[in-house]
Amino acid sequence: MNGSSASVSDEDGARPVRAAIISVHWIGDTLMSAPAVAAWRRHHPRARLVMLARPGPTEIWRLLGVADEVWTVAPGTIGAWRAARALRAWRPEWVAVCPHSVRSSWIAALSGASEIVGLPGPARRWLGIRVIQPTLRPGRRHQQFEYADLLFGAGSDVSLEPPRLHIPNELLHEAEKRLQPLARRPRLAVMPGAARGPAKRWPAERFAEVARRLAEEEGAAVVVLGGRADREAAALIVAATAPYAVNLAGETTVQQWAAVLSRCDLGLCNDSGGMHLAAAVGVPGVAIFGRTDPEITGPLSTDWTIVRAPGPAARDLGRSDTDAVERLLSIRVDEVVDACRARLSTLAGRRAARGSSI
Repeated sequence: MNGSSASVSDEDGARPVRAAIISVHWIGDTLMSAPAVAAWRRHHPRARLVMLARPGPTEIWRLLGVADEVWTVAPGTIGAWRAARALRAWRPEWVAVCPHSVRSSWIAALSGASEIVGLPGPARRWLGIRVIQPTLRPGRRHQQFEYADLLFGAGSDVSLEPPRLHIPNELLHEAEKRLQPLARRPRLAVMPGAARGPAKRWPAERFAEVARRLAEEEGAAVVVLGGRADREAAALIVAATAPYAVNLAGETTVQQWAAVLSRCDLGLCNDSGGMHLAAAVGVPGVAIFGRTDPEITGPLSTDWTIVRAPGPAARDLGRSDTDAVERLLSIRVDEVVDACRARLSTLAGRRAARGSSI
């Protein structure tokens, strides 16, 4: 085998192969891997594809609709063991491991598949997993191409398309009910969270000041979204923008979060899963990058403005990386307000279309 997906090709008319992909664990990473998985699906239309994912990413894969089945891997050792046992019983012929974790490696290793490939990670070769080393290069530096190399072979030139989430009508109607108090003002979705802590989070009080100014000067209504860990920041933002604000941080599933975003006009966030979720439902936005590199982890959409601190970029940051925190602090409120105002000025057509669809 050469590390490509040729061994699982179903183009010769043989019975569909059984393929499994173990998903990455975070919302943003899931959506950055989605273009490669969708491309694999297009190249193997008769294959039987199962995605294994944690609960949050499971919701995303179901909205993407690229797999025949999506299995939820419960947390902890027991959850991993049950997933490994179910996968072995299903008898896959080919398994791809997207996360770097040992837990994902041994789920794959216990599957009994004749071929297992994975991105670099601990104990991979020892467990019989063929490691694919991505070859990022000019024009293909974004993280999405790492997953393309995993599924199609290092140095692949397969064409990738941005992910698009297909949200059921019942979720869209539920989202509109949640947003009904905001009337028909332009809706600004503010997402102050980020998984890597202070190193990727612009201060909540600055988000609050941007939201306050856009509410007062542009007539924006504010929808604050995120996880339970974002509730304190969300409360600060809502207090600054009441009465035209709704706080949904920690109050939605991932699918409900996506549905609410799809009914908004503009996103404002850090380099985060919320940014990728907004882009995947077609919402334009403004994203704040400190030390991280938008060429590698930026939104998969041309409708986003990046406000970035000057200086060299880095991919892997500690949660409280001092330089990263200082770089974020160097980004001024005025810069972000101006970027949001420029985006809002182009959105009258979007609001009209939204109004006619509800």
